[in-house]
Amino acid sequence: MKCIPFHKIPKPVIAIAGATLLFGTATPLLKILVDDMAPLVLIALLALGSGAGVLCWRLVSGPRLTTGQPRTSRRELYLLMGTVIVGGFLAPVTQCFALTITPAATAALLLNFEIVATVLLAFRVFHEPADKMTGLALILIFAGSILLGWNGESVLGISLGALGIILSGFFWGIDNNCMAHITAYPPELIGLYKVIFGGSIAAVLVIVLGEPLPGANLIVLALLTGFFSFGFGLILFIVALRDMGAARAGAIYSAAPFIGCIASLFIFSDPLGGQFWLAIPLFAAGALIVIREQWKLGCTAGAGDETAGNLPEKEDR
Repeated sequence: MKCIPFHKIPKPVIAIAGATLLFGTATPLLKILVDDMAPLVLIALLALGSGAGVLCWRLVSGPRLTTGQPRTSRRELYLLMGTVIVGGFLAPVTQCFALTITPAATAALLLNFEIVATVLLAFRVFHEPADKMTGLALILIFAGSILLGWNGESVLGISLGALGIILSGFFWGIDNNCMAHITAYPPELIGLYKVIFGGSIAAVLVIVLGEPLPGANLIVLALLTGFFSFGFGLILFIVALRDMGAARAGAIYSAAPFIGCIASLFIFSDPLGGQFWLAIPLFAAGALIVIREQWKLGCTAGAGDETAGNLPEKEDR
């Protein structure tokens, strides 16, 4: 299989690599923050920092004319509503609440379920390419998620924290696919819509519930996490999703949970049982298969591209 030389790596691949690093390191940071402040306060601060990051991106990249953007359709509006509601509020709130009762390293590995949701939705709903090996990878990741979250004392057979992380992964999968198929709005505008919606709801709830604010050092850390991981990281992720598709971008993004897991092991001293170490090979094998198969499909699709080193351009919808 002949693929793209390293020195000709396309910009979308660089973008998804940057997003993967930023999102991966966010998990242990969120665990530090959510242990010392209410999840809704954290969501509001992350949204504020993320908004600042998106605006800075806009200033650095320069204003772009919107006349070249495809005309907004009803489908585009539905997709925008989906990513704003699910990705702007439901997914981060579910993840932050689940992190309060889940060790950081365990949560990072469980976020691999986002790959399952992203690829399945991309294949079944948006008809992106997939094969039997990809199906095997998803089974391995799903089995790892069940093994890691198993709790015989729970009514559902899985711990509440693990269930929350898995549910947030499903929400992120919906968000990824919605963002991948929005072409009528620039990435930074999508990011701002998500920030405004999710941050506003969280801020209102913080005021209504009378949640206390944390110390200044935690506020600064939350703002910086939002600025880089959910500001710059979000823009990079949207850029990659548009040019690579949700399945292929999600394959590379599958490294993010492992980055978060490794960082968490260095930062925290949470006791990790045998289930954790048994689940790692399942997650790793599944992620490697997804990366290989989706990258192979992408290279095959790009074989006929006229410009060497460029990903195939998506057709206008």
